[in-house]
Formats: sequence, structure tokens, C-alpha cells
Amino acid sequence: MPLSSHRRLAVSATLVAALAAGLIPATSAFAAPAAPVPATAATTPAVPAPDMDGVVAALDSAMAKGAPGAMARFTGPDGVRTRTVGVQDRVSGAPMTIRSRFRIGSVSKTFSTVVLLQLVEEGRLELDAPVNRFLPGLLPDDRITVRHLLTHRSGLADYTNAMFEHTVPGFESVRNRVFSYQELVDLSLAEPRTTEPGVSYAYSNTNFVVVGMLIEKATGRPVADAYERRIFKPLKLRNTSYVHPDTRIRGTHVRGYLHPDEEGGALVDSTEQTVSWAQSAGAVISDPADLNTFTSALLRGRLLSPAMREAMTTVTPTDATNTRFYGLGLRRYDLSCGTRVYGHTGTVQGFYTYAFSTGDGRRSLAATANTSNRGAVNTALGGTLEAAFCGKKPAPAASSRSAAPSTARDLTSLPAERDLPERR
Repeated sequence: MPLSSHRRLAVSATLVAALAAGLIPATSAFAAPAAPVPATAATTPAVPAPDMDGVVAALDSAMAKGAPGAMARFTGPDGVRTRTVGVQDRVSGAPMTIRSRFRIGSVSKTFSTVVLLQLVEEGRLELDAPVNRFLPGLLPDDRITVRHLLTHRSGLADYTNAMFEHTVPGFESVRNRVFSYQELVDLSLAEPRTTEPGVSYAYSNTNFVVVGMLIEKATGRPVADAYERRIFKPLKLRNTSYVHPDTRIRGTHVRGYLHPDEEGGALVDSTEQTVSWAQSAGAVISDPADLNTFTSALLRGRLLSPAMREAMTTVTPTDATNTRFYGLGLRRYDLSCGTRVYGHTGTVQGFYTYAFSTGDGRRSLAATANTSNRGAVNTALGGTLEAAFCGKKPAPAASSRSAAPSTARDLTSLPAERDLPERR
């Protein structure tokens, strides 16, 4: 499917500079400033250079906390910068390689959302229509809309909570199993609902299983075909694929290692699996370069119309920190320097992933560590965002007592958001 031909609206030079720095959200990109100021060297905010030493420190910290290896790839106006640490295979000792592929977990949700929103643009689905209009009788509540799925406000229980209550046994029980979408939905419906539809945010993989069902109902084709035709081929994502239910990762790839719940237990190589327990909620495979391309293209408006992109990036808080938000299949993090980044986190057995871009898509970061069920690793990996998008932190001033308090908190001081149950 060809890329969207929608042209960008012209905006003031001042606003362009602010977007480039990520200092205002994409949803307000077309609001006129109260008092236009000429864009000069003195007034145009400088985009901070990425602190690649800080990125390496975050990767090293992820390793120190239990990951065999980690890597990050940053793209910006000054080009591409990559960093790798540790190994991608504990048996062979092969070093982590930036061109290697890996399982991206819930970053897949953003791919699924793009496909669904394209179908909405084409009139095949409606965001605020009941899911049961398109999938009659699937859900027990006609109030649950398509939008509720994309914003995690449906109230549908996350079946993975029970499935992976015991991490390694739970994983081994589904490693080679092939589920139907209906079986996964039935697992969710056997649990109490978490909230009334639309009332509050409650992350649930079930939502995006239903999204996969909607895509297949609207297109009459497997979701893999929709990914390929609408995203992978137009963006030339040659190392991105959806191979369910094949268990292999083709080509050069990272091996993933799952921490058991028991302290000191041996790591479990979790690389080969069907990921059938997730499917459209988390079974995509990619590499850092393709993830940079995808998030950048999405935020630049190459995959959706301006109106649909704005809907996707219109967010609501997910917690009380006022730094984390969720839109339509998309997270927004507000960093300590004021920069706002959009993308998604991913957790799948053996892999943690971050894939984010600034609101204008000019700067992007993709980072991964090859372990999971070790929350400290995930939190450490999140430190790559601060280093990459905010640059080096200034040395504390002697008069810091009188400095105004920051309105945003450093994400590295917060526990990482989780896409799957964590036991540690």
C-alpha cells in the first residue's frame, strides 16, 4: 500500500524549532503562538546533542543488573549513532551486534494500531463504535468500543496475569502452543473485568488480541498480510516480520534469556517460541534500524493522515507521576529536560525494548536488552531515553537551593512500565 500523500501544513519557524526540540506535544503542533517571535540564533532552542556516554552507562547498568547484553541506536539531524555492550549469545559468546533482529514484544501494539487506524480512515471500522458491531457477540458488553481497546480502557482482564503467574513454568507451557484469537479472548472473559468501559486505564494484552481480530475481519486476510502490505513494504522494513506461529528468528539475531522467579536460578533461553499467546499484541520481530524508521515515519505523518495522527498522539495519564501517558496504541514520556517522546515499550520472554521518537520524528531511539523478568534491567534500559534525547546533564550549580523545582521527573528514577507480569 503506498504511503500517505497528505502534505504537512505550514507552521511558523518558531513552532518548527520547538517541535524539533520536542518541547511541545505533537497534538498542539498547529496552535498559533500568542506572540510570534522571529527565529534567530538567539531565540531558537538548541536541540541537545545525544549523550552517548550516558547511553552506554544505561546499557552497562542493564548488564550489571542481569542482562547478558544490550544495544541502542539513535538517529537525528547529525546522523546515526550506535552503541552495543555484552553478548547476544551466551553459549557462543558472540558480541551484541546492532544489525541483529529480536522480538519487540508490545512495540507490536503500535504496528497493530497503525493498521487499524488506516482501516478507520478507509471507512471499514469506526473508533467510537462498539466492538460487537464488527465482531457480533464477541464481548459481553456492547459499551466497549474500538477506541477503548486502543487506549486500554475496555476493562477486559489481561489473561497473561494468570498465564505467567509462575514465570518459567508458565512460559514453558505455552512456548510451542498455538492459540486461536478466540481462545485468548475466552481466557480473559473467564476473569473478572478490571473496570467499567472507558472509566480508567488498565493495561491488557487482551485489547490488542481483539484489535487483531478486527483487522482480520475488516480485511479478510491474516494480520501478517496487513503488516506487510501497509507498513513493512512501504517503509522498506526488510528486517521486520510477523512469523506466527513459526518459532524461529531468521538471520542474525539476539538470543533472549528469561530470569526465573527464584533468586539465583539459571537463565532460560527463551528465543524460540511461537508467541502465539500474544499474536497481534506482541509477536513482531525487528531490529534497531527498522524501529527507528518506523517510529520516525509514524511521527512525521507518513503512515496516517494529520487528523488520525493527532488522534493517536492525544494522550491521557497512566499514573500519578505526570510523566507517562497513553494515546491510541502509543505511549508518551515527558523527559526531565521537557522533551516529549512517543513510542512504545516491549516485554516478551527474554527481551526488553524501547522504541521512541520526538513529536516531529526527527530524532529516534531504539534500545533492547536480552533478558526479562528482571525489572531493574528494564528500568536501567529506560535511562537511554534521557541520555539520548536530553543530552548531558549540566553540573549542579552552587546556588541550586534557590533553583525552581523541575516539573518533570527523570524516568530512570521511576520503576519501568511493564507489558507482561514481572515477578521480581
